Amino acid sequence: MANMLDYLDWRGDITFEKDAFHSVDALILAQLSYLPCDQVVPNSFSESVTIEEAAAAFDPEHVDEKQISFCYEQDQELLKKLSASERFRDIRLTGYVSRTSDTDDSQFSAITCLLPDGRSFISFRGTDGSIVGWKEDFNFSYMAETPGQRFAVEYVNAYGLISESEMLLGGHSKGGNFAVYASVFCEKAYQSRISRIFDFDGPGFRDEIAAMPEYTAMIPKISSIIPQSSLVGQLLTSNTEHQIVTSKAYGVGQHLAYSWEIMRHDFIYADELSKFGTFINKTMNSWLKELDDETRRTLTDAIFDVIQASDQETFYEMHQHKLRSVRAILKAMRQLEPEQQAVLKQAIAKLAAQSKEALFPEKSSEKKQKQIAEQSTTEQEQ
Repeated sequence: MANMLDYLDWRGDITFEKDAFHSVDALILAQLSYLPCDQVVPNSFSESVTIEEAAAAFDPEHVDEKQISFCYEQDQELLKKLSASERFRDIRLTGYVSRTSDTDDSQFSAITCLLPDGRSFISFRGTDGSIVGWKEDFNFSYMAETPGQRFAVEYVNAYGLISESEMLLGGHSKGGNFAVYASVFCEKAYQSRISRIFDFDGPGFRDEIAAMPEYTAMIPKISSIIPQSSLVGQLLTSNTEHQIVTSKAYGVGQHLAYSWEIMRHDFIYADELSKFGTFINKTMNSWLKELDDETRRTLTDAIFDVIQASDQETFYEMHQHKLRSVRAILKAMRQLEPEQQAVLKQAIAKLAAQSKEALFPEKSSEKKQKQIAEQSTTEQEQ
């Protein structure tokens, strides 16, 4: 089936005047943010280049390997097709920011796309190939605010200060989380100018954030789209109604947006999650609820202490040096602190229990009822 690259072949010659901006266009601009645009797109909001100009200036030979994401080859093809497309080539790009820091476990990047109708689409990059970027995703589970989320708020505030345009926010994966978070916590003066937020398979939030009145007020503006076997998009709490898109990939591979199926100018939607998607939803969220914040923190530190022992900064580099990385990781696992080892074992045991409960809910329910009955009998005898 067709994906967003095919969409550009089919409908790239149809301008926004003939067919208004919609969700597939938003996904394309969200995916565009994965490309490293240093020295290509201006950092300042006072300067801009067209997509056509950005494509002409982009040189893959000068891209640092540390900035290469999982879909880098397809992202390059996307940029070429956009630059040849009457629909997209004249969109102006501005305010490119990209920063990654091991010091505060943050990975953040954003770019603003100036649409022909005067609106602005702020695109937040999702998780790239950096190890620290993936660690920040885990940090969502126990931190009230990650550095990346704070940067997203600051970015929208900075743009809102110099522009009076109507704003659309969007992102894929972690970028979707940043888009929603920024809309909730940016200055109130700018919130009214945010007309829509596109969250493409982005993780949710801690319960206390999802319960806030400011968050609830933004829900009608959020378009949340997840694949049938979504893992990332079902983590934590969102309180939004998901639209489910079909994918030509399997399992966790469906997270990659190039696998999402499109017909004409819209996604092909499914009525419900796949069995795997339902299993993931029941298992992962039940598992997370079993772990308190300190356990989540210890577990995250343990996992990434092991991964970072490979002495590589990205998963791409780990793949390039597989044997050396595996040896270092195995050694690091043996050298974990006793507390970390205990938390890992406990977490794995709880995950296995939740997986069993998700697979065999009837047996689990019978077991719980039996335990309740036995406890009630014991209490009566006492």
